[in-house]
Amino acid sequence: MNILFVNANLYGHINPTLGLVKKLTEKGNQVSYFCSESFSGQVTKMGAKWIGYSNRLDLFLKEYRPTDRHPFFMLMEYMLLYDEAVLPEILGIIEEGQYDMIICDSYFGGACFLKQIVKIPVVCSHSSFAMSKAPVPERMLAPGFHPQLDHCYRIIKRICEGYNIEEPSLEQVFTSKGDLNIVYTTQDFNGDDGVHEPEYLFAGPSIDRQQEAEDLDLSVIGDRKLIYISLGSVNTAYLDFYKTCISAFSNTDYYVCMSIGKKCEVSQLGEFPQNFLVKGYLPQLEILKRADVFITHAGFNSVNEALYFGVPMLALPQVNDQHKVAQRLVSMGLGMSEDIKELSPDILRLKTEELIMDRKIKGNCMTISREMRNLTEFEDTVGKLEKFVHTWKERR
Repeated sequence: MNILFVNANLYGHINPTLGLVKKLTEKGNQVSYFCSESFSGQVTKMGAKWIGYSNRLDLFLKEYRPTDRHPFFMLMEYMLLYDEAVLPEILGIIEEGQYDMIICDSYFGGACFLKQIVKIPVVCSHSSFAMSKAPVPERMLAPGFHPQLDHCYRIIKRICEGYNIEEPSLEQVFTSKGDLNIVYTTQDFNGDDGVHEPEYLFAGPSIDRQQEAEDLDLSVIGDRKLIYISLGSVNTAYLDFYKTCISAFSNTDYYVCMSIGKKCEVSQLGEFPQNFLVKGYLPQLEILKRADVFITHAGFNSVNEALYFGVPMLALPQVNDQHKVAQRLVSMGLGMSEDIKELSPDILRLKTEELIMDRKIKGNCMTISREMRNLTEFEDTVGKLEKFVHTWKERR
C-alpha cells in the first residue's frame, strides 16, 4: 500500500503513531508522513518519507489567536481553522501521489471533510479517547449559545461551500469518525460503549519508538523502589511542584527520576539529594520499565505507556482530556488522582506510599498490561488496515 499519514506538531499526537508507521513499513508498505519539521527525524527513523509543512501553514500555527477562551469552543475553533489551512496542502499532496489510503490525526487532519472530498479511504488516528459524542450537553451546541461557537459554525460553512460538500455537525467534527479508526489503547480503557470494533481498531500504545538514553544509569537504583515524575512536554512550568517533590522524597529509601521539561531550569531547584535524578528530559519508556509508581499529568499517551508496563499512577491532571484520563484511572482501580495545586510534601509522600503498598491497584495494572501486550505490537492492526483497503477497492 501507498499511505499518506497526516499529523500535527505535538508529541502527544505524533508519538502514538510511530510504532504503527514502523510496522507498516516493515511489511513493505510505503508511508509518506506529513508533519512539522521538528518530527522529521522520528518519522524517517520509522521508515517513512517525511513531507513538511508549507510556510503558509507554519505561519498559521504561529499566528493563530483564539477569538475567546471557552475551553471546548476554543479547541473546536482551532481544529476547524487548522483544517481550513491544511486541507489545500493535503489535497495537493494527494494530486502528486497515487495513495491507497489516508491516515489522519482525528484533531489535526480534516478527516470529517476529507471523507467527502477524496475517493480513497480515510482512516482516523485517535491520539486520545475515541468518543461517540461531544463532551458537552446538546444545548451548548445550539447556534447562538456562545459567540465562539457561532464562529465555529461560520468556519464549517466556509469550508463546505469552498469544496461543495455537506456541512457536518460540530459533534461530527469533534468525534472525527473515519471510514475506519485507530485508537492507541484497549477498548476497556477507552470506555465508550458507542466506540467498538470493527469500526475502531484498538492498537495499544507505541512503545517501539527510539528515545535518547545517554547518561542514564539505572543500576544506581539497586533494590530501592523507583518513583518516576513527569508532567509531560507542554505544561511543565511548575517549579513549586518540583520543589514539593524534592521535599516529599528527599533522603528517603526511594530513588526518584524527575523530568522537568524545558520551561524550568534544573539550576532553579538548587541542591537536590543523592536519591534524585533530575533532568529536563528523561527517556520515559526506559524508566517506566523499572518504575514502581508514576506521578503524572495524566496525558493519554503517558498513561497508556505506563499501563503497558503495569505501573500504578498518581494523576495530577491540568488541562483538556487529562481530567477524563485521571477519572478513568480511578474508576478502573489503576491509580489515584489529586489536585496539583493542593499538594503538600506530606500528602504527596502519603499518596505515593499508598500506591506502592496497594496490591489491588498493582494487580489491576498488571491485568491491563497483559491485555495491551496481547495486541501484538500493531501486527493485527496492520493486517486489518490492509484487508480494509483491499475490500474498499473491490467495492469501488
